[in-house]
Amino acid sequence: MLLKNGKALIGLELKKCDIRIENGIIKEISENLVPLDNEEVVDLTGKIITPGFVNTHTHVAMSLLRGYAEDLPFKEWLFGKILPAEEKLTPEAVYYGSLVSMMEMAAHGVVAFCDMYFHEDMVAKAVADFGLKALLTRGLVDIGGDDNGRLEENLKLFRKWNGYEDRIYVGLGPHAPYSCSKSYLSKIIDIAKIEDVPVTMHFFENAWEYEMYTPREIMDIGFHEVHFIPVHCTQLKREDIRLLDGSFPSINTVSNMKLGNGIPPVTEMLKNGIKITIGTDGPASNNSQNLLFDLRISVLAQKSYSPENFKVEEAFNALTKNGYSALRLTGGTIEVGSPADFAIFEASHIQLQPVDNFLQNLIHAYTDRVYATMVNGRFVYINGSYPTVDVEEVLEKFSTFSRMVTGIES
Repeated sequence: MLLKNGKALIGLELKKCDIRIENGIIKEISENLVPLDNEEVVDLTGKIITPGFVNTHTHVAMSLLRGYAEDLPFKEWLFGKILPAEEKLTPEAVYYGSLVSMMEMAAHGVVAFCDMYFHEDMVAKAVADFGLKALLTRGLVDIGGDDNGRLEENLKLFRKWNGYEDRIYVGLGPHAPYSCSKSYLSKIIDIAKIEDVPVTMHFFENAWEYEMYTPREIMDIGFHEVHFIPVHCTQLKREDIRLLDGSFPSINTVSNMKLGNGIPPVTEMLKNGIKITIGTDGPASNNSQNLLFDLRISVLAQKSYSPENFKVEEAFNALTKNGYSALRLTGGTIEVGSPADFAIFEASHIQLQPVDNFLQNLIHAYTDRVYATMVNGRFVYINGSYPTVDVEEVLEKFSTFSRMVTGIES
């Protein structure tokens, strides 16, 4: 495929160029490239091409519960409403809930995400069918007693899906320090070292977690020895932040604010050289899977302390380069040899004006859908359509399963 006549964000600058794609990889970037025989040409006149975005924490199937449990404190929200509803989820329901979240993410430029849930084999099938990239983990809980069943599910997922089409990878997903015993976490770390897989975990999202463990106690189990994506980190104290050196914290500010869990200490993390990434959390706590919206709120939350905090370049890196690194994927920049993973925008969009300040406006003003999203040289969303799924069928099935889970009649 040859993308003609667009402008690409090379580094931090917009440059007019054509992009040649071969086997899903950027083969050539130059002006006025001549189409080859049998090469598909896509005219992107008036379009801006950026690296695709990475959502480093979500629970995609929770789209089925969007709007179900509102205006509740965290413990009542989770233990009183969400967990009982999740007991009704079937594998097929998870499949369609996952597709709907991927449709929403793709419409907002997301090319890859990290998921933690159950029936994760069906999440993998949805990723395979839809066309995004993903790091998938089965949520692991033992709550004082060893649960090898969930861990075996996670390992089965790894054996079946890890490396699929260079799009799907599998890590380990201990749920949280408050839902996993130390011995269980130690076993998970040992497996992560043997299989060389990432580990992601909700990490001190609530102040009451300190009543059980300190961050140092958890990290000393061996999390500093594996590829670690700690999620939320909302309640970390200044002296704990350096413990995350070498990890890739997933910041979920919108979800944290909505559930009353505070603001993550992003500025302090950046001062310590920690690579911040951005996650939405699941659609039941955030409601939105629009990653640019989450990034903007995350930036503003830090700027509420000082306008010098969380600068544009830092924010864009969190959305792209750092997200790729967190998921251990190649990419995050537009250069020869990188995957053709793109978010594509209408240069004339009113929220991007003046377009000479494109990156600043993308971070601080843009809230709409993108024009198109491409993964490995294949469009998964373009100009309002989803080439890889039957939208009408997906939404019909989704609505049926959502009503089944929530008990809400049509």
